[in-house]
Amino acid sequence: MPDWVSEHIGEIALLIYIFYPLLKRWWDRSKKKRQQKRRPAEAKAEAPATATARDRTTAQQPRQPPAPKQPRAAAEPKRPSESDFLAAARAQVDRLKQETSRSLARAERDPRLARLVPALREDLLARLNAIERSLSGGVTLSTVVQDTTMLRGLAELLRYLNAMAQQRMYGTSSFLGEADAIADACYAPLLDFARLQGIDLKTSTPVSVSGDWELSIVPRFASTRVAPLRLPVGFENNVARWPAIAHEVAHDFYFSVDSLEPELHDRLGLPDEVELPMSERELGGAWLRQLFGAWLAEVFADAMGTVMLGPAYVEAMGRAFRNPQSPQQTAAIFQDGGLIDEHPPARLRVYMATRVLHHLGRHEEADALWERWESDHQDVRFYYLPLGGQWVGLSDDALHSIADSVIDVLVQRPWPELEGFQLLNIPGFAYLHPEHAEVQRLMPEIALGETVRADPRWIMAAAVLAAAAQPTLHDQILEAARRSIVGVGEPEAPSDVPSARLHPTGTIAEDLVASLKRPDAIQEAIILGAALTPYKRPRWR
Repeated sequence: MPDWVSEHIGEIALLIYIFYPLLKRWWDRSKKKRQQKRRPAEAKAEAPATATARDRTTAQQPRQPPAPKQPRAAAEPKRPSESDFLAAARAQVDRLKQETSRSLARAERDPRLARLVPALREDLLARLNAIERSLSGGVTLSTVVQDTTMLRGLAELLRYLNAMAQQRMYGTSSFLGEADAIADACYAPLLDFARLQGIDLKTSTPVSVSGDWELSIVPRFASTRVAPLRLPVGFENNVARWPAIAHEVAHDFYFSVDSLEPELHDRLGLPDEVELPMSERELGGAWLRQLFGAWLAEVFADAMGTVMLGPAYVEAMGRAFRNPQSPQQTAAIFQDGGLIDEHPPARLRVYMATRVLHHLGRHEEADALWERWESDHQDVRFYYLPLGGQWVGLSDDALHSIADSVIDVLVQRPWPELEGFQLLNIPGFAYLHPEHAEVQRLMPEIALGETVRADPRWIMAAAVLAAAAQPTLHDQILEAARRSIVGVGEPEAPSDVPSARLHPTGTIAEDLVASLKRPDAIQEAIILGAALTPYKRPRWR
């Protein structure tokens, strides 16, 4: 061994120790690259032989399916506990209370939303507080589930009330407040009477909403005091459509008075539903009377609407149902599946409304309206029932006789549900002679396009009758009526409105003195005096 090697043996060993791993790694990597370059060429050359061998192997023994891959064990999700459900319910209560409180504060500040305040405060926020108390103590899982279900319903109610508020604040229709005022004027005597007599009404606040639907009302809406009055688009543009609001108010009253509907059916001896007969042999007098059981809700609403508005209601009804091109259709009884439809034939509805007018003492108007209807729909002497694929004629005399008896019970008989009162005896409710005199006074003023000051009921009635008498002035009458009716939540017009014509003080007295000089004016003076006498509430028993 050379001397220099022996002298530096330690250093050489150290270098080898350091560089050997590096050199080996380089060598292995180079070898691997050479093998990868050779492998494709070898595989290409050996492919036929390999395939042949594989074929021989497959022929000798069946192919075994590949072993299924074992799925990885997934972590099991954590199942929510009773405390999780409880926490989620409490969080939802807090969220809904905050949203309701904000909506309530907004409604209390904005007069346009005043009608929504009771629903938000008593019907929504009060229920949320009750659920909060229910979830505050030791509760069971079933209680949490029940309260959660109620919360979903209250969330939907809040959404609907907020949508109604948005429409009143930002909607394109300015008629909502006016429709509310008309509905209030129709409902006010009934509400006053119910309050004085201690009659509980489930709902008592119609709230107008506009949309793409048929005119209707939603009584007992989500167990709230609010009854959405759904007006179709364009409803405000035809004054003859407005009296239908009284019809919908009557529907709300019908379903709001506790047990009124079933007890009225029992008192009249009428069923709730009526099936179509199997043959003509069933079409006797007893079955014809049963028809009015299917129609009772609509008959009731028409009777109440006529009592509220008098001839204007029947005028509007006749115009809505008029169909001279197909008169038999106005006398057709329609079906709903295998049942009689809830709406009576249009001709029968007009007939019953004129019968109510007779009870109100408006005999001339009743006869004139019925004669005009019959003149426009000639040669209709039957009512038509679909039976066995064809229309069967029913005697109109028989149906009219039954209708008379039903109307007599509704209008003339005392109602146990109304503390023994008749409809005509409810103070301020019926369209009697003083109310007719007021409507007659308003008609020429509205026809001239003047702004008047009166109860929205009588403004509407006067506008309907004035437009019927002078159709060419409809738009002028419509504008005057809308200007005269102060919508709910709208500011009152100033007293010095140029278009408003008010009777100056002293004019009425002078007219009265002058009229008393005529012997034939004493009766008129008595009627007028009764109309001007301050109203004194009777003592209810």
